[in-house]
Amino acid sequence: MPKAQGKGPAIEKINHTLQAFVCQALHIDAASEKKETLEESMQAFDTAYDNFNTLISSELKEELPQWEALIDGEVIYNTTNFACIAMNSSINTGAANSNLLLRFFNFDANTGDLLTTKDVINNIEEFTALVENYYNKEVNSTFTDADNLLNNNQFKLPETLGFSEEGIIILYDNFNVGAFEKEIVEFTIPYEVANTYLKI
Repeated sequence: MPKAQGKGPAIEKINHTLQAFVCQALHIDAASEKKETLEESMQAFDTAYDNFNTLISSELKEELPQWEALIDGEVIYNTTNFACIAMNSSINTGAANSNLLLRFFNFDANTGDLLTTKDVINNIEEFTALVENYYNKEVNSTFTDADNLLNNNQFKLPETLGFSEEGIIILYDNFNVGAFEKEIVEFTIPYEVANTYLKI
């Protein structure tokens, strides 16, 4: 996972936020409290498997397949005052498909504060309409069953926005799109189109 280098409150804030994402991803046992360090979280993940395996294997008379956690991230945009980090986690606890989570973390590089969509976009309503237009074009041009991915309810922005050298990354994963759990819709809105909506 990425780690901000140096010392100071801003560095500590950024690293704490990224560590919290990993700890949350590894938190499998709802009956126990989420751990606060990477080492404790990894140990808790292993312990949850051991306990579940002991419980189930006594009934099935065989051991379960090992659980797997794959977590990584990268800095995808970085300026003097702003940084965007993409984090991914894929957790498999024996199901046919892994539980995939993709998130962007946007930081004020001077304070270490995590920025929300409202912190970086100045007109949410108009920007949402812009994203919906791009979303519909992307879905119609990419997916054969486009009608199933077009949301008939009120269109919403994804939970987090990504930033790259090319523009704003819009990503809808299996938590954001209700129709197809396995589909990921991703596209980039160029800065020349989106600049008017940006506060950063």
